[in-house]
Amino acid sequence: MNKNIPLIVDLDHTLIDTDLLVESSIATLKKSPWLVALYPFWLLQGKGYLKAQLIQRCDINISTLPYNQTTVDYINKCKKAGTQVILATASHEFYARKVAKHMDLFDDVMASNKHFNLSSHNKAYKLVERFGEQGFDYIGDHMRDLPVWQASNLAILVNVSTKVIRKTQHLNTLILSKKNNF
Repeated sequence: MNKNIPLIVDLDHTLIDTDLLVESSIATLKKSPWLVALYPFWLLQGKGYLKAQLIQRCDINISTLPYNQTTVDYINKCKKAGTQVILATASHEFYARKVAKHMDLFDDVMASNKHFNLSSHNKAYKLVERFGEQGFDYIGDHMRDLPVWQASNLAILVNVSTKVIRKTQHLNTLILSKKNNF
């Protein structure tokens, strides 16, 4: 941990032990099951558009989400050391900002909107554009985070599988937690 290098935190399966796209889909379909017929049309316009449609139709209680205590503890440790902490997620900015406000740990939020899905290569590009190559540490959980970890100063792994550990072993890594199902 270097306090001069910002910590970038992923949301789904990293800060929380669930996925907000799944949560918002379930909540929407519970209220209006017939909307499932529209999902393919929304998705044709992009994943960001699908997420925007879902937030218009349901609300998620942010306070009841299953927050990952290992990740929260690491963020708190970084904050105490004076590190800037930014939430950067493929989840829709509406939910990302609500989570950031609820947690009161983040200095900024970068997230998807109806025009842009902040995931994988897109996220790596935006973070490098803002902080420079290797100008940030990144905490994530999935193979889709590989481009971001490759561009980061430190790849911090949480809830990761053996496959992810193997794919990142050549990087400067810190493993906070592994999945139980090896």
